[in-house]
Amino acid sequence: MNNQAIKAYIRAIFAEYQQASKKKKSELLNHAELATKRDRKVLIRKLNGSQDELTKKTSSGRPPQYNKQYLLPYIRYLWLQMERISAPRMKEAFADWLPRYHDCPAHLSLQLERMSASTLERYLKEVRASQRAFKGLATTSPARFMKNKVPINTLDAKITKPGHVQTDTVAHCGTSMAGHFLSSITVTDVYSTWTENRSISEKTGKAVAEMMKDIERSLPFDLIAINSDSGSEFLNKPMLKYTHFGQRIAFTRSRPYKKNDNCYVEQKNFTHVRELFGYDRFEDPKLVTLMNEIYTQYWNPLQNFFLPTFKLKEKIRVGSSIKKKHGKPQTPYSRLINDEHLSDAQKEQLRTKKAELNPFELKSKLEQKLQEFFDEVRKLNTRKAA
Repeated sequence: MNNQAIKAYIRAIFAEYQQASKKKKSELLNHAELATKRDRKVLIRKLNGSQDELTKKTSSGRPPQYNKQYLLPYIRYLWLQMERISAPRMKEAFADWLPRYHDCPAHLSLQLERMSASTLERYLKEVRASQRAFKGLATTSPARFMKNKVPINTLDAKITKPGHVQTDTVAHCGTSMAGHFLSSITVTDVYSTWTENRSISEKTGKAVAEMMKDIERSLPFDLIAINSDSGSEFLNKPMLKYTHFGQRIAFTRSRPYKKNDNCYVEQKNFTHVRELFGYDRFEDPKLVTLMNEIYTQYWNPLQNFFLPTFKLKEKIRVGSSIKKKHGKPQTPYSRLINDEHLSDAQKEQLRTKKAELNPFELKSKLEQKLQEFFDEVRKLNTRKAA
């Protein structure tokens, strides 16, 4: 007899047992022992208890280890500070964030540290806001004349060290590609996922090449190779001159209209640009300085030093489907620190830089600057409408 049947049996004889004489109770208990195979003392406790205890539903499995009521507000706050990342990434980020989260009591911080990613995911379901998907406009036009000068690279070779980057541009054009508008450049390292962003007022070869020089100076590793799409903003003479025609820095391109060839940077276009500035139209060149301050001082350090990312480990074909296996989430900083190709001086610079940063301060100042930025956008739009 299973537990459910035993409860039903006890409920059935409960009223009779309560009103029975001592002799009758003994008979009922003898029969209950034979029917349920339970100890006599256990049956006596249940039959002498309240009927509410017999009808009360009990949850299966082990009792909860964490106090959800107290933990949820802190989980919600951390999730928002971490830019709404997934539970496995959030779990790995706790090592950097919890020691600096002074508003969280020590006993709750310890519970968060011990919590598994799957438990965290269950809690996040209660705080996760619904996300609406947007789609931007493509402003890339193939540079037919320069295509023959830049070889195609589809990343068939496995990259085993940092320095091989993919780059792309994102248009802040709103719903129309007509007229003048700002653009953002995204550069992401394939090996470490380290990402840098910059804003430019015009998408010309000269502007892109100058900004690539600035990005190269800020990278914590040596730039070895650049892979771009087939857009005219990359396939031009200034970019060829910048890379010394592929002699100083290898310069390759992906196939036209094949976004998967440049998939690493295409992903960062959304997570590092669209999720930050959205799909609004920005036209005034005055906004470029403020956008670059947001990128370089707050957004990129937050992403590179404190937010872990997944990285594809292997792909296995099973019949007609492909199963993907991802490695443990790590921050781009952690991947570089553990890489043998970086020099001791480069690693020391990274450690010094991280020691100067606090993720909560970065997030707070980022929100302030974004508020300042969008206030300026509204002012400019109001003047234009007037």
